[in-house]
Amino acid sequence: MRTLILVPALAAAAVASGASAQLVFGTTTPTTSNPSAVYLDINSGTTTTLWNSASNKKVNGLAADTVNGRLYSNDAARLNTWTYGSVGTTPTFIGGMYRTNDNVTFTATGVSGLAFANNKLYASTSFGSTIYKRGIYEVNTTPDGAGRCVMTAVWTDPTGVGTLSGTADFGGIDFNIADGKFWVTNSTDTTATGGTYQRAVYTVDALGGGAMVKVADFPTGHNQIDGLAIGGGYAWLTEQAPSSATVNIFGLNLATLQYDKSFTFTLADASQRASGAAWAPNAYLTIPAPAGGMLLAFGLCGAARRRRTA
Repeated sequence: MRTLILVPALAAAAVASGASAQLVFGTTTPTTSNPSAVYLDINSGTTTTLWNSASNKKVNGLAADTVNGRLYSNDAARLNTWTYGSVGTTPTFIGGMYRTNDNVTFTATGVSGLAFANNKLYASTSFGSTIYKRGIYEVNTTPDGAGRCVMTAVWTDPTGVGTLSGTADFGGIDFNIADGKFWVTNSTDTTATGGTYQRAVYTVDALGGGAMVKVADFPTGHNQIDGLAIGGGYAWLTEQAPSSATVNIFGLNLATLQYDKSFTFTLADASQRASGAAWAPNAYLTIPAPAGGMLLAFGLCGAARRRRTA
């Protein structure tokens, strides 16, 4: 629940158009009285439950299409969509996410994280397979005739050789328009077995040269990091330790690469339930229809003219 303050139309328009600092984070809690998606105002710390847990509507990954006012979320291999302002309403199912090499055989694929960039939806997956590789995939949000949202690889884990799918595990992913790269949280440490991956934040130049570069370690003492969202000059990381009923949110300052902001959210579920995150300003507000916006604009202009000529 959230305390709402009603404001006049002009103030509401200003609020809706402002670049407010808002984060949505998800959970995979199976308890229907617990939230699946939560909206956090990082300025005030106020939270709003967007929807509660429901069958096939839990949240592993989150991505925001801010232009069209929608969130994409996934529950394992099921892709869902949620319209801004639909507080209390569970997402609408789009289709299952599948991989294929020949457009004949399709394999349902569980996804860890989602990101929206260049008007396209992307997903990170570490779904076990002897055929397909771990990595970053573009997801077709328009299902085919069989209801499948087909995934196409844009970057695959270079450690995936032969029947090995790879060793990276990108729990969180988002696209940073400032550098044109995906930012990911990698939750595996392969250094003990001769690998180079660490539990850390990385950039992946999936749409460019393909380089994967470590940016920052996880916050000290926190190795259960999952979701990641870019916004407001920060990379926002989410975590819930298995023994805790508290979701931790850490803000990595992109200018200093220091963690200088943090929030906690109590979740009455002591298992590993924190998940994806997305930067989605004003997601709890209904986006006005274009005609309504024009009428408001004309009304405000008319009022201003009357004041000048009075």
